[in-house]
Amino acid sequence: MKHIHVSLITTALMILNFSVFGQTTYTINSNANWSAVLPATCNTCTINIGSAATLTVDESVTCQNCTFSGGNVSIASKTLNIQYSGSVTTTNFNNTKLVATGTAQIIVNAPLSLSNSTFTFYNTSSMTTSYNVSLTSSTIYLNDNTSMTSNGGAGTSISLVSSSRIVIGNGSLTSSAIFTVSGPTMTVYDNSSVAVANQNNVYYNWADYDYQHNVNANSNSSKAYSTSGLSMNCGAGYAHSCSNPSLYGPATLNSGVGSGATLPIVLEGFTATLDNNHTVTLDWNTQLEVNFSHFAIQRSADGTTWEDIGTVHAKGNSAVQTDYTYTDEQPLTGTNYYRLALVNLDDTYTYSEEKVVETAAVARISFFPNPAHDYVNVSLAGSSGKAVTVLLTSISGRLMQEKTAAAASGAVVTFPIQNVASGMYILTVVNSDGSRESSPVMISKS
Repeated sequence: MKHIHVSLITTALMILNFSVFGQTTYTINSNANWSAVLPATCNTCTINIGSAATLTVDESVTCQNCTFSGGNVSIASKTLNIQYSGSVTTTNFNNTKLVATGTAQIIVNAPLSLSNSTFTFYNTSSMTTSYNVSLTSSTIYLNDNTSMTSNGGAGTSISLVSSSRIVIGNGSLTSSAIFTVSGPTMTVYDNSSVAVANQNNVYYNWADYDYQHNVNANSNSSKAYSTSGLSMNCGAGYAHSCSNPSLYGPATLNSGVGSGATLPIVLEGFTATLDNNHTVTLDWNTQLEVNFSHFAIQRSADGTTWEDIGTVHAKGNSAVQTDYTYTDEQPLTGTNYYRLALVNLDDTYTYSEEKVVETAAVARISFFPNPAHDYVNVSLAGSSGKAVTVLLTSISGRLMQEKTAAAASGAVVTFPIQNVASGMYILTVVNSDGSRESSPVMISKS
């Protein structure tokens, strides 16, 4: 009964929902699957996600007249249908980061508004829209072989406001990402832009796009630009023949169509290799760098929540191949996801493709005897010489004993265990820099 009580409390803390005038509000403060916390068809829903929480779309779902606020949304090889019911209603994403992977599809049959949000697509995932799309201080990244298609008539609008961007391609020459505009009118305001990374990436639009320096300016001040018939980055010497209305990169659509590198670099050869089951080495190279700043090395245990683990500074401007490497000295036990954040001098950025490395349990701690009976000795041989903390915990995480020692080479820390019950326990050495190494130990009183 106690276990059930705790579970109910935990669930209540994680997901709160209530209805006001037909609208249902869900508050999600920790990682959760859609199927566990939301109906498969969510009608008139406000979904508030904690800044550190991820809502995983683990089944194909429908959201009608919805608003997403904060946090992260992850969808892998499932379908998210965005619709309206009743009168035409906009679906809003506010301060939300959405990541689509695998063959995920986002099918939008309602007006869509992104504010301070990012949509990032990997692998062959895609988004299709058929109503107005509005981006305010937001970015859509089309990486790998992903696609975005916007359908509708000329009265359907695509608006990029307040430094918003649609980035087609992530700098890799193997990417064939494409953004297709089939009918709608696209307007680019102020410092917003559409970026086409390289000659394998495509912006496809028979119609002109409009540029307007200020969203509040008179619409008569807008200027139309055509991308048809430009024959940029195609034909002899390029990967593709010229074919209207395909615009190949590198190119930028803003106050005119500019030819040139739209991303800070062209990235090639990104690999992650496990070395002796202890460290992971990342290698990559760039073929081109233009006003580029640095690489932020990012790691994740689940492919959704990422942390920066290092920085590698770049040449900044280069037209020759430059090789880079980084070693993760303390990889996670089990699955490690790695990616590079490619950061420009103006702090704009995009992400590389992801790499996955599997490690076995870290086993660098030396201890004896094993199984232990009355005591267990932990040898600190080969340590850094700085003070460390040694922990003895139960499998459930309960702290049994803790000792601090000067970790000189050859030092031994002894734990008396006469009053510790038989079973499996964990020995952990916490180094001064916060890194740790753990190993199981069996205590047997037989």
